[in-house]
Amino acid sequence: MKTAALIGSIIEGACSRTAPQNPQEARAAKRSKLKASLGKPIRYPVAGGDVWTTTWADDDNLYSVSDDTSGFGKACDSNLALSRISGDSPSTLHGVTVNSMSEFGKATESNKLDDASWKASGLTCVDSVLYLAVSRHGYANDGGYSYLLQQTWDASIIKSEDHGKTWKGIPKVGQAMFPGHLFSDPFFVQYGKNGQGSKDGADEYVYALSNDGIWNNGNWMTMGRVRRDQIANLNPHDWEFIQRFDKDRNPIWGPRYDTPRYVFRNPGRTSMTSIAYVSGLDLYLMPQWYYTHLDDAQHTMNATRLEFYYAPAPWGPWTLFHSQDSEPEGWYNPCIWSKFISDEGRKLWLSTSGLGPNFPTNSDAYCLTLVPVTVEELS
Repeated sequence: MKTAALIGSIIEGACSRTAPQNPQEARAAKRSKLKASLGKPIRYPVAGGDVWTTTWADDDNLYSVSDDTSGFGKACDSNLALSRISGDSPSTLHGVTVNSMSEFGKATESNKLDDASWKASGLTCVDSVLYLAVSRHGYANDGGYSYLLQQTWDASIIKSEDHGKTWKGIPKVGQAMFPGHLFSDPFFVQYGKNGQGSKDGADEYVYALSNDGIWNNGNWMTMGRVRRDQIANLNPHDWEFIQRFDKDRNPIWGPRYDTPRYVFRNPGRTSMTSIAYVSGLDLYLMPQWYYTHLDDAQHTMNATRLEFYYAPAPWGPWTLFHSQDSEPEGWYNPCIWSKFISDEGRKLWLSTSGLGPNFPTNSDAYCLTLVPVTVEELS
């Protein structure tokens, strides 16, 4: 593993600024800068697949969605599946696949209507109900593409009132809540157990971010929200999106998801990912990632870069505080697990997966992997 820490760097243009810092940003500016270090990963070879977006539910279990997956103990062969993970520490976890989600097809299975397959992105638990975002993915290099850019489109949100055993609102191809490439891979902002939180209106709203329609190496992210008491409707008209910022950089919300103002921008380095609120730091953390060798087909899938950002609010502004190369594992789709964030916010765990140099014939990296992360404040 090659490591290079970039501390305190601010990605220029990551957010739209129209005025000096508001009080919230000023408080963040006075805060000590952060640095991070990653420890030895724990691999779970019994859990095959990638993505592993995870949320902390009301029953104290973690629920995780994986893509192109065999689930736990080779329970399935699915485009996406839902698993329950119990245990009080990463070293004592026990997982079981609750639902193979067969209605979304077998792993890598595409539909002739659009030459794409179903994949999952964001997962959250709100008032004892699981909500999962699913969308269409066109595999990279299909149709002669020369670069590994996997496009996404047509996102919908489905719900489960029995912790993943059954789901409502499953969409048909071509009948999405959010048609098109914008807001096509929404990830919910993670707060505490059962989605509980009060920061930035989290007791009233559920927030979600999406990049601009590319699984990897996209360009920017936009943000939507829905009232907690309306998310169960699964109605796109209940959602609103940041359209612009006022002079104090407070977000202005509107109903159109196809005309949003980006809340994060880093061209070619903005992939599908989620963010989590870390109460001990009073900050939001976002682990981003991207492939560093798109033009080298023999090298692409085992060389990624992880980039860690923090922000005082879920809509930014975002500050880069750590960068680390992952090779030959090629870790991607990082996700912070809220259940294992320490009270002071200094210790947390990141789930990820990788393809490695021998994928797909013999890759022990293509499984659930947990990485310990230590966050420090620099004076």
